[in-house]
Amino acid sequence: MPSLGLPGDAKSTIALILGVLLIALARWASRVPGTKSDSWVALRIGDVLFTEVIGAFLLGYGLGGLVVQPDGIAGSGPPGRFAPAGRFGGLTANLPVTLGVVGAAVAVFTRLDLSGLALRGSTPRNGLSMYVGWDAQVIAPISAGGFGQIAMRDGLGYPLSAVATAETDIAQGTPVRVIGTKGLNLLVAPITPA
Repeated sequence: MPSLGLPGDAKSTIALILGVLLIALARWASRVPGTKSDSWVALRIGDVLFTEVIGAFLLGYGLGGLVVQPDGIAGSGPPGRFAPAGRFGGLTANLPVTLGVVGAAVAVFTRLDLSGLALRGSTPRNGLSMYVGWDAQVIAPISAGGFGQIAMRDGLGYPLSAVATAETDIAQGTPVRVIGTKGLNLLVAPITPA
């Protein structure tokens, strides 16, 4: 991290606070997948939130900076004497960066769905399930148990339409939420006003 002219503890504290704020902002912005805040604030890349990864790096960097004492980075003993620095040898100078990288890696691996690697072929993969929880609008009426059409925006904000089914009759123009999949179609339900 570039020097800001601040003491090490202040720089680490600022990195720690900024990291926590970025993680909270990413979680808030990604609460509804496919929205503009999810794409442009949380910076979703597949399942991973880039803003959360940066926040986790800053959080780890700040914690590492608070753990490493400034006199632990300098050599021990009288001036001119060669000795290893700190408790962990030469590692103390890089501890903030190391903890930052570990924090970023933890943020990535907690978001990735690795069950497909461990359980290959055990469950059929349905690409439509990624739309569960998204809001849409009916553009062709849906009869109970029948099919109609909905329109929504993808993760980048582009409009898309899909065939959908519902358990009740839904008129054209009704706002709906995708609640699941039924076969190769989306299952929707009207959004009830709060």
